[in-house]
Amino acid sequence: MLISDIVLVIAALLIVIACTQPIARRSGLPFTVVLGGVGVLIALGASWLLHTTLTDTFNEVAELVINIPVSSATFLDVLLPVLLFQGAITIDVRRLAQDTIPVIFLAVLGVVVALGLIGGAVSLVSSAPLVVCLLFGAIVATTDPSAVIALFRDLGAPARLTRLVEGESLLNDATAIAAFSAFLALTITGGKFEQGFILQQLFSSLIGGILTGLIFGRLAIVLLTWLKSFRAAQVTITVALPFVVYSIANTYIETSGVIAVVSSGLVLSAMARSRVRPEIFKFFQETLDQLAWWASGLVFILAALVVPDLLSDVVPSDFLITLVAVIAALVARAIILFGVFPLLTATKITQRVTNPTKVIIIWGGLRGAVTLALALAVTENHLVDPQTQRFIAIQATGFALFTLLVQGTTLTALMRWLKLDQLSPLDHAFRTQVLTQSLSTVRIGLNKFATRFELDEQLVDITIKPYSNRLSRIAEDKPFEEEISDKERLTLGLIALTNQEKTLLFEQRLSSVLPHRLVDQYFLALEDMIDATREGGRLGYFNAARKPHKHTLKFHILSWCHTHLHLNKPLAAHLGKHFLFLVINRIMVMELVTFLDLKLGALLGERVLEILHEILNQRLNEIERHLDALRLQYPKFARTLEHGVLERFAYQEEVDQIEALRESGIISDDLARSLRNEASSIHVISRPNTTVDIKPTTAELLSSFPVFADLQVEELEQIARQLTPRILADDAFVFRKGDRADGIYFIANGAVEIRVGDEVYRLGHGNFFGEMALLDETQRSADVKSISYSHLLLLEIDKFKELSLSHPNWRSKLSDISGERKEMNKSQT
Repeated sequence: MLISDIVLVIAALLIVIACTQPIARRSGLPFTVVLGGVGVLIALGASWLLHTTLTDTFNEVAELVINIPVSSATFLDVLLPVLLFQGAITIDVRRLAQDTIPVIFLAVLGVVVALGLIGGAVSLVSSAPLVVCLLFGAIVATTDPSAVIALFRDLGAPARLTRLVEGESLLNDATAIAAFSAFLALTITGGKFEQGFILQQLFSSLIGGILTGLIFGRLAIVLLTWLKSFRAAQVTITVALPFVVYSIANTYIETSGVIAVVSSGLVLSAMARSRVRPEIFKFFQETLDQLAWWASGLVFILAALVVPDLLSDVVPSDFLITLVAVIAALVARAIILFGVFPLLTATKITQRVTNPTKVIIIWGGLRGAVTLALALAVTENHLVDPQTQRFIAIQATGFALFTLLVQGTTLTALMRWLKLDQLSPLDHAFRTQVLTQSLSTVRIGLNKFATRFELDEQLVDITIKPYSNRLSRIAEDKPFEEEISDKERLTLGLIALTNQEKTLLFEQRLSSVLPHRLVDQYFLALEDMIDATREGGRLGYFNAARKPHKHTLKFHILSWCHTHLHLNKPLAAHLGKHFLFLVINRIMVMELVTFLDLKLGALLGERVLEILHEILNQRLNEIERHLDALRLQYPKFARTLEHGVLERFAYQEEVDQIEALRESGIISDDLARSLRNEASSIHVISRPNTTVDIKPTTAELLSSFPVFADLQVEELEQIARQLTPRILADDAFVFRKGDRADGIYFIANGAVEIRVGDEVYRLGHGNFFGEMALLDETQRSADVKSISYSHLLLLEIDKFKELSLSHPNWRSKLSDISGERKEMNKSQT
């Protein structure tokens, strides 16, 4: 068949696919199911035209359809990689991670149980050898990702249900295809059943595929980061990646190409958002969505074209075998969902899955292109005997048709019957509030528009009437305040604020200031905040929001290395990133205050709005507290970082202005490109150096303290040898009110908070404290604690007395400063 003919048929089929979409919408059937039916009709129609004696006019066209070279490679090597990759890159990896255990059980254990039950059941009602029945079980045990993902998205299934099924459908192919390869080898060689061989195949395919996908996914991230200024090049890398990964994994590494593609897609889903510009990542998704839509349509319609040929010599007894296989497959999935999942929930390994969700997952296990592709692989293999080829072709095709034409067409009705297509009570009540606001806005906006352009008032009234009627009906519903408690509305508001914070995070002018790892860390923190809010409400939100501010085990290790090994740079880099994180965190929380007033006030009510303002203010105070500590600790570094944020914002504003002028046609594309390059070069040159320097305990350091300013270098060096270093983490108390005075503390690095009654004072680098109790010979009069990583120098009480005797002027200066502080404390009370 000529290449031009193949291109012509594919193009014609794409037109048919495009025209089928409105038919699916009007019929209420899933798009994939309608496509399968259209494909079968095209194949039957082409066969009839070719063999009918009524006319020979359309023979040439019918031959083009019937003879199109559709093989297993068409599905597995050409169409499947882009479908898998698009499904993986659109999955929320962090959300999927919460359901890792159930997805693995569905994708691995579920497939093993299914192929065993299907193969065993079919062997009881057919004359085929057990190994052939198990081969058939492996072919139909895997749910088809292209069928399942497309169908569940069309049906608008609940988020968690969609996530479970998508995760399973993307991962279970590795298990099924590995088992298929093993049983096919046994079928060809006539060997005995070897458990070890099959387990080895499964293990090597799974691990090898994961490692291959991770490696190529990270390489792609490196390339995308390097090509950050070239959108077309970045999109090319993204589109080519699944085909490169699939081919190399399958052909050269001899591992699972399916798992490799999924792994690489998940890597890009998790990492690419923080490494490419938001509009480019959106373009990635739109491009892949379009390619996947074409591939999905071709998968179903091409698979349907081969159905009549595969079922050409079916006999009545084949229907019984197919029915038994379908029942066994449903029972296998039920065993996993109703037998294994309750145990996982009881042991708190996974979240609870509701019974309606389990029923839909069982009935929604559709088969399609992958099943037919594996069946074609058997029929194309000349080493397989004709009887086995016939058995596999008929049973696999019949099984796939049953799931698409019976399960697929009834899945929507089943979801409605189980009420899985309905909004939750909370969302339903919130819907009333949203509609009230949006319809009122539409009505006001329409009146303004008509007045501005002097349109016919009577037509305006006619147009507004449906909106007014809807508002009247909504007003008759149960009031929002009565149906949803303040606690529920507060939870809704906190989740909405956190989702908005996620949106702000990926605005280029903010996210580009942070290193990629900090963006990922921030995103994970926001996901934790959403989960914690759903579980613990306001308290959960607060605890999760504070978590990124706390020092981790890494910090304690770095501080130990700094103290004992004198390694300054690792700790400095860590603290620098922490400071930058806080700066961006503060900016975004302040943005949330504006968002709260503009978008959420009318939806949530005044009482909840007031509480949300209080919560955001508490977050701001917490962030300011940590920022103040670091500003006191590194004043020059803090100014450099804040300057960098402003410089980046100014750069983005300049780029936005250039883009606006280009889009409005005021300047040409060439001029816009030149101006962007000029702005980018200036931005790179003017980018400030953000390096933290942690000073050691030296005479030079002591000279920065005002009380030591008059001492000679030799005297400072003598005092430096008498000082004892103290390293404190955040919120660690230096001493408490009423403690015995142990000496005077000098802040080499860090910051402390002194609480005197209701007043709070903060001191940073170059300051000292604890002198009052020594001079007055009394107990400590205040609580003092570190508000960041702090490096303090303690001049113990005995050495303080020695220094006071040898340097009376020093003691006098210290007394003067202490007196000033006492007077300040009195004025505050």
